[in-house]
Order: sequence, then structure tokens, then C-alpha cells
Amino acid sequence: MKRVAALLLVLLAGASCWLTAHPLASTSKESPEFYFTRIAYSENGSHGYGRFLGNRYVCPEFGGGNFFPPQGMGWSMDSPGADCKFMGGVHRLTGLSVFPNPNMVEILDDSIFKYPYAYMAEVGGMDLSGQEAAQLREYLLRGGFIHADDFWGLEEKANFEYEMKKVFPEYSFEVLPLSDQAFHTFFDVDEIIQIPGQGSGCGGGPTYERYDDREARVYGLKDDKGRLMVVTTYNSDLGDAWEYMDLPCYPAKYSGQAYRLGLNFMIYAATH
Repeated sequence: MKRVAALLLVLLAGASCWLTAHPLASTSKESPEFYFTRIAYSENGSHGYGRFLGNRYVCPEFGGGNFFPPQGMGWSMDSPGADCKFMGGVHRLTGLSVFPNPNMVEILDDSIFKYPYAYMAEVGGMDLSGQEAAQLREYLLRGGFIHADDFWGLEEKANFEYEMKKVFPEYSFEVLPLSDQAFHTFFDVDEIIQIPGQGSGCGGGPTYERYDDREARVYGLKDDKGRLMVVTTYNSDLGDAWEYMDLPCYPAKYSGQAYRLGLNFMIYAATH
């Protein structure tokens, strides 16, 4: 418990340097100490492909609950349900005052620099413009952190790596060993579990989605000083595990792992 308390004190100190009050009110009287920020980016040749809610959506219930609102596609996959429920989980596990609603930010919006952590879904279809690549590079070099999730198979992996070369031609992704700090900031994660989408999780089907590469791996991209700037949960779908944690048919081992990883990455982002 002493280790957890110390980590939370560090997290709060780091967060206070980054975060400012959001236009919408939190469920708490206190200003939120953390936002789940989802980046809206160009993909499949179209800018803003997806369902942009900005900061307008209000979660019907803070945390869990039997609500599954219509979700977007591409970068907005699993939103707003996953965003609402992950924030509730973070609050329950840490006691942090969190912004309870989705916080979507266009990649070219300079407000992105307010947030130390950002989430990107379905990056297998990413198609960054030169301006977007430059903005993402500046965000990451200034201390930002990206968690990329829900992309499957060699084709989507190759596309994401190609697009990230526009951002950092000098760096490459490497498999993160389980000894990496990102796996031990709050929880000690000692194994990689493939986290399937809701259909396979509830139906008991294969946990992979592409036959050309069935193994779940966590990759990282680090700067010259060894700071992790981008982490990817490849061949896994944490967003579904957050969103569908309340479904009795969705196995708890998957949602539990998804919350542990997500919280670890959030704390890493705020403390590095």
C-alpha cells in the first residue's frame, strides 16, 4: 500500500503540471486530475473519419452500468462507452478525480498539449497528413504519450508502422519486455493475454482476428533517453474489454487485464 500511495502522489504532482480545467463539469466538485483523451486523426484517405463527439457527450452513468451507446468507427471505435467505463474504473481503483465523459481532440487541435495521455484506436487504417505527423511528433517530444489499440494482423501492423515513420523516421518499434516499467507502475503485469473483442469473448471463439499473425504483443517506441512515447496493444482490443466489462458473458480475465494495462499506461504517461 505504501508503494501505491507513493505512486499516486507522484501521479498527482505530474498531472498538476499538465492538466487544466475542462469546459464541462466533473461529477466531483474538484477539478479533474485526469482525462481519457481520444485522438481523432485522418484515416483511409479521409480527415476526421469516425464519429466525433468532442466534449459534448455526457455518460449516462459514471463508471460501469448496463449502457452500450451507439459507437463510432475507426478512431472512434468503442466510444463513448469504453471511454465512460474506463474512467469509472480508474476512479474506483485510484480515487483520482477524473473527467467522467469522453474527451475527444482533433489531432491538429493545440489543446492536445494539455493532456499527457492519449488513446488511438484502430490505427491499422491511419493515414496521417504531413501536418498531422508534425503535430504528433511535437506532442510526443514535449512529453506526451500515446496508447495505440485494436489493430490486427500483419497488414494493419505494417500500415501503422509506416505511418509512424512519418512521425519518427529515426525510431522503430520493439517488443516491450515484461520487465519494462510500463508493466509495473501500479499493477505488476507478468504476462501478455490476448484480449478479444466482445463477439469472440462472449462467444468463446478464437481470440485472434487475423490468421496471418495470431499472437498478441505489446510494442513500444522510445526516445533517445529511453522514455516510452508510444505503446501498442497489438492483436488485442482493450476498448471492447473496457466497454463490455458489464456483460456477464464477457470473461472477467480479459476486462481485468485491460484495466490493469490501461491504468499502468496512464500512470506511466503522467509520471514520465
